[in-house]
Amino acid sequence: MLKPTFALTIGALRSTTASAAAGPQRLTVARAMDVAADAVQIRLLRRAEVALGDAISLSLGHDGDDEAVFSGTVAALRPDLTAVTVIGLGNMQRLLDLRVAAWYDGQSAGDIARDLIEQAGLEAGAVDDGPTLPLYTVDRRQSGYGHLKQLADRLGYELYARRDGKICFHALGDSVGLDGAGLGGGGLAAAASAAAATLLGGGSEGYQFGQHLLGGQAQRQPPAWGRIVVGGESPMSGQGDGTAHWLTVNDADYRGEAGDGAPARLILDPAARTKDIADRFAAGSLATAARRAHQVRIRVLGRPQVDLGDTITVGDAPDGLLNGEGYIRTLQHSFDSEAGFVSDLQIALRAA
Repeated sequence: MLKPTFALTIGALRSTTASAAAGPQRLTVARAMDVAADAVQIRLLRRAEVALGDAISLSLGHDGDDEAVFSGTVAALRPDLTAVTVIGLGNMQRLLDLRVAAWYDGQSAGDIARDLIEQAGLEAGAVDDGPTLPLYTVDRRQSGYGHLKQLADRLGYELYARRDGKICFHALGDSVGLDGAGLGGGGLAAAASAAAATLLGGGSEGYQFGQHLLGGQAQRQPPAWGRIVVGGESPMSGQGDGTAHWLTVNDADYRGEAGDGAPARLILDPAARTKDIADRFAAGSLATAARRAHQVRIRVLGRPQVDLGDTITVGDAPDGLLNGEGYIRTLQHSFDSEAGFVSDLQIALRAA
C-alpha cells in the first residue's frame, strides 16, 4: 500500500506529512488550459502568520517520493471560526497583470509570445514560431495574457504554464502540422515543437480500465463550427506575406477558409492582412473550436508527475468511446484524509 505524502511551504511555514504544522486538512491544485492562472486551495486549522503575497510551493507523492505540483503566491485568505482557506495563484498571474503597448513588424507569432513572456518576468517553455505576421499590435486595453490567448486561439495553439512555471505557446493534438502549409517552417516547426516539449518535461502515460481508472466519463459531440471564414481588413494582399499591402475593392478573393461543414462562422480580423494569414487563422480557429468536441475525463490514484500538455492513452474501457489518445487540458490534484491523493484529468482526444 502506498501512503500519500505532501510537503508544503507558505512563506515561513513549512508543513509535511511527518510534521503537519498548521494542520493542513485539504490540498487542492487546479490547472486548466482554458483558465488563465493555476490555482491552489489549502485548508489549514490555523493561519500560522500566513500573509498575502507569501510564496507557496507544494509537492505531492507517495511514501515521501514527492514531486512539485504547484508554485505561486498567496492571493486570498478566507478565515472562519474553525480554520482558514488559503488561495494561491500560479506564475501566469504575472502575464495577467502585464499591460503594455507594442508594435511588431514582420515578426513571427513565437517572437511576439517570447517578448510578452519576457516582459512579464517569466521564462518561456515550448514556443512554436508559427507564421510571420506582417503587422501585429498589442495595447494596454487588455492584459498580455489576453493578447496571447487571442493569438493562440487564432492559430489553434495552446497557452498554458507547466508545473515548473515555464509558459508554453504551441500546437498540440490535431493542430500540430497546421504551419506546414507554407507558413513558419512547415513540418520542421512541428517537429521542433515536439522535440522541445520532450526536453521541457512533456511526457506520456497510459491508463487501462481494470488497472488504473477510478472513474471515467466521455464527451462526444459535433464541433462548434464546421466551417470558418476569416476576412481581414484592407490593405491586403493575395500574393504572399512578403508583398506590399494595397487597398482592394473586392476582399472576397482574400478571405481565408477552413472546413466544409455546417454551421459556418465569419470572423473579421484586422490582423489577417494577407490571404495566407487569413487561411492560417481560419485553420487555427477551426482547430480551437474542435478540441472540446471529443474529451475524456478520468480519475486515477495521485499522479504528481503528469502535466498539462502530456500525452495520455486510455484503453480497455467497456464503452469504446472512453478509449483514445490525446493530451491533458485540465488536471486537478486532491489530497485529504477521506479520498487520499487522487488526480482528475481531462483529455482532448484526437479526431477519429
